[in-house]
Amino acid sequence: MKPEDIQRIRTAFHLDEPLHIQYVYWVQDLFTGELKSFKDNQPVMGKIWEKFLNSLPLFLIGTMITWFLAFPVGIKAALNRDSVFDRTSTFFSYALISIPGFFLSYLVIIFMVKTFDVPVIGMQTFGMEEAPLLLRSMDRVWHLTIPALMSAIAGTAILSRYVRSQMLEVIHEDYIRTARAKGLPEDQVIYHHGLRNALLPFITMFGLTIPGLIGGSVIFETIFAWPGMGRLGFEAILARDFPVILTLNFFSAVLVLLGTLVSDILYAVADPRIKF
Repeated sequence: MKPEDIQRIRTAFHLDEPLHIQYVYWVQDLFTGELKSFKDNQPVMGKIWEKFLNSLPLFLIGTMITWFLAFPVGIKAALNRDSVFDRTSTFFSYALISIPGFFLSYLVIIFMVKTFDVPVIGMQTFGMEEAPLLLRSMDRVWHLTIPALMSAIAGTAILSRYVRSQMLEVIHEDYIRTARAKGLPEDQVIYHHGLRNALLPFITMFGLTIPGLIGGSVIFETIFAWPGMGRLGFEAILARDFPVILTLNFFSAVLVLLGTLVSDILYAVADPRIKF
């Protein structure tokens, strides 16, 4: 490149300014829609918003599956310590933690395609655009279910171990024995008195799952060709699309702060001793 071409590019991207001035220009371009992707010259915010709407249902369903499965399994394993259920759930939990998510996803894809001859890649089956609304909706739900389950498997296995450990600590506390001595029903003792105190560490964990909306979906969105934020970030890295990469990192930081704020608020709700 000629020196004047290099200088023209430096001036266009404000690279001849001090670093803090570059950052001000970058934020200004980001929120005014002037920041464009190197790959296709499209506004970065528009691309991210479109992918965000695709990633959101995958993230929400995966998170709901994780939390709704992990707590019953962990609580039952703690209440029936060293039982067949406890040992079986422990074995499967460590097995699922040990198996890489991408490897298990490929096995599921091969199994579904070869055994049932059903497509599991993408957001919808090819050629389904002209189908009736009900069929298209069912197809979308099917394509959403498999990657959501895959993203929830390892999280469920890990979280159920934490729940079991916390409940084992809580159910031997003095206030649990006192509640039982007062004649309270066992369900009320476990779920009202025990579980509420055991929940406090998980409130922090719940807040930290929010940044997973971007980072936690890279593998599964790439494997299942799901056009979400994780896949967008992966493709931006391969294409050296720095405006998209920087913006995704920026929003990851925002989500970390948002998750921490949500955790603090929920802490105060769950534990009356903690004030805002």
